[in-house]
Parts: sequence; structure tokens; C-alpha cells
Amino acid sequence: MKTKVYRWNGQYFGFIYNDRLFDKNSKYLGWIDGGEVWQKNGHYLGEIVDECYILRRVNMAARAVRAVRATPAVPAVPAAPAARAARAARASTVDALDQY
Repeated sequence: MKTKVYRWNGQYFGFIYNDRLFDKNSKYLGWIDGGEVWQKNGHYLGEIVDECYILRRVNMAARAVRAVRATPAVPAVPAAPAARAARAARASTVDALDQY
């Protein structure tokens, strides 16, 4: 099952499938491990919030780079859902997806 992922501003971003993060065009971006999201190059991206957002704490110490994982097969592109209402800003966090 694919879990939809949204930017904090409510725009649809992509999805999580088999603990892998993909953008809305099914481009592989990274993996999920214990609620934390890692970029495909092994750098820390952020943590999953409310099952469909990825935020990063700005006051957090830099995380060690992890070993790169194999690129998974490309899943079918799902139909894009409607945008959601923007969320109120959270202190000391940023939308980790803003870099894409």
C-alpha cells in the first residue's frame, strides 16, 4: 500500500511504498527506518510526522551518514490527490521536503 506524503503547506509531494520514499513521479528519493527518513545518498532527511509529513528539527545535531541502499524498482505513478490545508508552523522544525 502506498502512503501519501504532503509538504507542510498542504501540497502533495509523493508517497512511501515498502519503506521507500518516492516523489509524485515515482522518482526514488530515500528510505524510512524506524520513523526516520534518509535520502538515497545516506544523509538524514527528517522524521515522519502524522504519518504523511516529513519534518526536520533545526536544533538537532548532525546525523552520521548511513550506508547507501540499493535503488528499488520503480512503482507505478499513483493518481495525485487533492492538496490539503496548510499546517500551522511548528517551533524549531522545517519542512524537510523543501529541498526538493
